[in-house]
Amino acid sequence: MKALKLIMFLFVVSMIAMSCNKGNDNIIDPTIKSVNDLKVPTDFDWKTTQTISVIVHLPASGEVQPLIITNRDASKRYFRGYPEDGSRTINTKITIPSYMHELKLMYNGATGPNMVFITNNSLVYNFNNTTKSVTTVGCDLDGFTTYTKGGWGSTANGNNVGQLRDQYFDQVYPVNFVVGNTTQFTVTFNASIDVETYLPGGGQPQVLTQDWLNPGGSENLGNMADQIIAARLNRDYNQAGFLGVNSTYSLGELVFMDGPFANVSVNDFLNMAEIALGGGDMNGHTAAEYSSAAENINLSFHEGENDDILTCPEDTELEDPYIELSSVCSEPDVIFTIINTGDGDMTSAKTYTLYKNNVEIDDGTYQLSVNQTMDVTANGTDTDEFKLVIETPDQGTLQEIIDGCGDGGSTSEQLAGSLAYEDLWPGKGDYDFNDLIIDYDFEINKNDQEIVGGITATFVVKAFGAAYHNGFGFTLPTVNPTDIVSVSGYNVINGTVFNIGGNGLEIGQSKATIIVFDDTRRIMPQTTGGVGVNTQLAYDYIEPVTIVVNLVFAENAITYSELNIGSFNPFIIVNTVINGVPGARGLEVHLPNYEPSDLFDEIYFGQWDDDSSVAEDRYFVTANNLPWAINIAEEFDWVIEFQDITGAYNMFAEWAQSGGINYPDWYQDNIGYRNDNLIYPTQIVK
Repeated sequence: MKALKLIMFLFVVSMIAMSCNKGNDNIIDPTIKSVNDLKVPTDFDWKTTQTISVIVHLPASGEVQPLIITNRDASKRYFRGYPEDGSRTINTKITIPSYMHELKLMYNGATGPNMVFITNNSLVYNFNNTTKSVTTVGCDLDGFTTYTKGGWGSTANGNNVGQLRDQYFDQVYPVNFVVGNTTQFTVTFNASIDVETYLPGGGQPQVLTQDWLNPGGSENLGNMADQIIAARLNRDYNQAGFLGVNSTYSLGELVFMDGPFANVSVNDFLNMAEIALGGGDMNGHTAAEYSSAAENINLSFHEGENDDILTCPEDTELEDPYIELSSVCSEPDVIFTIINTGDGDMTSAKTYTLYKNNVEIDDGTYQLSVNQTMDVTANGTDTDEFKLVIETPDQGTLQEIIDGCGDGGSTSEQLAGSLAYEDLWPGKGDYDFNDLIIDYDFEINKNDQEIVGGITATFVVKAFGAAYHNGFGFTLPTVNPTDIVSVSGYNVINGTVFNIGGNGLEIGQSKATIIVFDDTRRIMPQTTGGVGVNTQLAYDYIEPVTIVVNLVFAENAITYSELNIGSFNPFIIVNTVINGVPGARGLEVHLPNYEPSDLFDEIYFGQWDDDSSVAEDRYFVTANNLPWAINIAEEFDWVIEFQDITGAYNMFAEWAQSGGINYPDWYQDNIGYRNDNLIYPTQIVK
């Protein structure tokens, strides 16, 4: 057996030597920086997602309703559910993109909207201590523009913000640009080039412990300082008339619409934030809250787009309530929002009536103070029509109709994203991260006690730039094999390498492990030449292959929070077929620092470029903490063959070298983020 393993390893080494030479003559830009050149923090986990603990105290009275958690505009839902223990407290875990630092909470009949910052990987909120949202009638926000810390740190080019910074810096700051608490610690920049050198900075949010003069690019002061510096630049350049001029207000006069700084002006917030940054009074807030709020200022009118973060200060001349009604679809829920945008409190309660397909399903009353809102929710199928009719304080009525929203009314959660692999482990790959590109979408079905009944897992194989025959599977690390009744829909015919039990789980695993398919090249055959499929423009595009795997759980086996779906452990199995005959099962490639399965062969640890250490819980990384796989929080447009990912995605290197602090959304199609000519999906003609 040892001899066989050695033969297999030597075969892998020889294949590495061939596969590493994929034709470097085809590199479009020979100056592209390589992943190999990155200086990555040793504790960086390469995650584009964050799993947070959620503790939400629901309203103390009334029938328990589902809590809904979304992003700011409710276009993406991250949770819809109930307390697991029959109490009025939600205690669960959700996985969201790393770039998100606040979430919106909605509960039927509760005032809001309630925007809550994520602090120390936790979201904690009490509906019994709600804060008012802020908005005003006739608030004209035309003309405002803000930029992120990365934008303010950019090199001047054309009409970009770097050029704006250089052109007017001496007029905005005739002496020096000083940020912080002048009685304790500050950061001072003498010139525009010094700001460019430092930003975007990096590091976890923290207060200053010393004075800084023109800190260098490697002297990370922390994200609290970085975001406040950028917020000051946005406020100061606007105030000087060089950025985003509005006819009525300056940026500093605008107020936060919601969150812990609701109704606080940008000017007042920056005064508080700079005192806190420089080692002064924190006013009951954390460094992370100051950092997130400052970042919200920088994103409020990012490149001229209003993100509904800041609004006008109250107009004290108005005294009457003014009621508006809106709706949004957050499948399977319809969310109606009643809001008092006037400058007077409602003096009496008014009624509302909710209809589903013209049949009344709910009614109640509302009485809102200035700037308060109330959410009314319902759910159904996409064929249902919902209508909310409300009385208004001026003796009139308003109604809002929405249809085409719903998914059958079931209670379910989703986790979706993309996986990108290099398959040459334990040898380094070429870091195009396209040896396997696969989208995943987990739909977790549960009841109103949060008990998981089943999972529908959809996998879409989009591309592979590999010469190997590779399989793919995943482990649910919190699930015992006995918790699964059946698995169906997987595509495995190789009974020599894989031993699948009668319930559809792989035999010999202590944790529930599902093999989705056994050979990429079998399920997605290569029809023309080239290295693989859908990575080289010279060869035919092949339609992606979709595999839907259904898991049925034993009754009362596990709750949604116990499942912790964000911890799922996907992996590829390399060389499942070699020269037309079955290969071996033991060579797996996982995400960085994810444990291999029980059937992994540890003979590969420490070979070639691998620096795994079982004792240190360190897996599938090099000595310089470089990975072989990445889990991207959203759909990913992969890189063309022969192209290092740092050349295609301009912010990838900064994200990695900052330990994930800077540009956590590096994979998105934002201005200046990527070179489309090096990205396969943007170049193909289907």
